[in-house]
Amino acid sequence: MKTRHILILLMLLPILTNAQFSSAQRQMQSSNAMFAQQNRMFMQQQQQQRDMNRMLHNVQTTESKLAKEERRQKKLEEKSIEKQADLKTKQAQLAALESSNTDNKKEIEKAKKQVSKSETKLNKSKTDLESSSEKIEALKKDIESAKLKKEELAKKQEEEKRIHEQEKAEKEEKKRLEKEVKN
Repeated sequence: MKTRHILILLMLLPILTNAQFSSAQRQMQSSNAMFAQQNRMFMQQQQQQRDMNRMLHNVQTTESKLAKEERRQKKLEEKSIEKQADLKTKQAQLAALESSNTDNKKEIEKAKKQVSKSETKLNKSKTDLESSSEKIEALKKDIESAKLKKEELAKKQEEEKRIHEQEKAEKEEKKRLEKEVKN
């Protein structure tokens, strides 16, 4: 009878050993999978943090460009006002020369050239102002776009964090239930 029990035990020993090994192997695989998942989540969070920092830097850089361009535009407006006043003065001088009875064609031609130059400068100034205004509008759009992207990224990051916390809680609950079943 004892021999029979020993034989049965010897036959069952490889099966029991295999079952224990398979269980340990499954636990190891599960542990490795969880570690890999945590590692991926960590890397993803790091990438998102870098993206957030890059977005913040882009917004700050664009805002400083905007401030610089607005200062430039203000100077251009002041110069444009000066050029407009200069043009009016030269036009008045030309009108005075033309209305005077003196026959001074050289001075009239010289005054016409000065009026022409002043008009050219004023037109260039207006073109520069328009260009500056367009650049300011583009920078404002860039800032708004970057802020929206930043907000979307922050929402995505929060959502993924919430999902990660939920998965973690579910895994802990599953482990707790498995322990209860074993006991």
